[in-house]
Amino acid sequence: MTSLLGSKRWIMAAAAAGTLIAVSGCAPSGTDGGTAAPASTAGSASADAAPSASPSASPSAEVSASPSADATSEAPSSAPSASASASPTAEAPTTPPSEAVSGGTCTAAQLTGSVADQLGGGAAGSVYRTLVLTNASDQGCTLDGFPGVSFVDAAGAQIGAPADRDGSASTLVSLAPGASTTTTLRQTNAQNYGVDCGLITAAGLRVYPPGATDSLVLPQQIPACSAASVVLLTVGTLQPAS
Repeated sequence: MTSLLGSKRWIMAAAAAGTLIAVSGCAPSGTDGGTAAPASTAGSASADAAPSASPSASPSAEVSASPSADATSEAPSSAPSASASASPTAEAPTTPPSEAVSGGTCTAAQLTGSVADQLGGGAAGSVYRTLVLTNASDQGCTLDGFPGVSFVDAAGAQIGAPADRDGSASTLVSLAPGASTTTTLRQTNAQNYGVDCGLITAAGLRVYPPGATDSLVLPQQIPACSAASVVLLTVGTLQPAS
């Protein structure tokens, strides 16, 4: 009996010792598990750090892309300025058509002339004739006023006094190429003045177009007076040919 109780005590002691060993053996495991827990915390910290890097990269990308987009959107603004700079060139002023057609005052070099008798154009001691000037050039020109007229000899020197003007109103005459203008020319008979005339035969008429400094000579053999005191010619203003 006594031995049986002793063996039971030994078994219980052994079991208690085994339990202690088991408990003490779990303690190191618990310690190692406690050390690993910070590692999982570090892992979670790394995971927390990862999102923070993601937002920081995103704004920087948006900022750098934004100016490029603005620069691209401003590029078309240069097109209107180019169009505006080209507009004044297209509207550059040109020579008025009226100036191109008129060509200014007719010169003698542009004209040809003639003297024609008027039917029934006579008075006591005078003859009325028509002086005709024609634009022989390829450019239009104008005449306004009285032509200068005088007798000349064969050498082209003036004989006697130039023509008086009859005082009629002037009219601006536009002569296209080939067009003519006329005026009435009165010529008095030189023989009416006797010895005071200084009778001589003229070879032609010198005609200065109004406003011109050059002249043309129209052949006409006619008695004239060399005396400057005797006026044999009277001329009117130029009018469009009828």
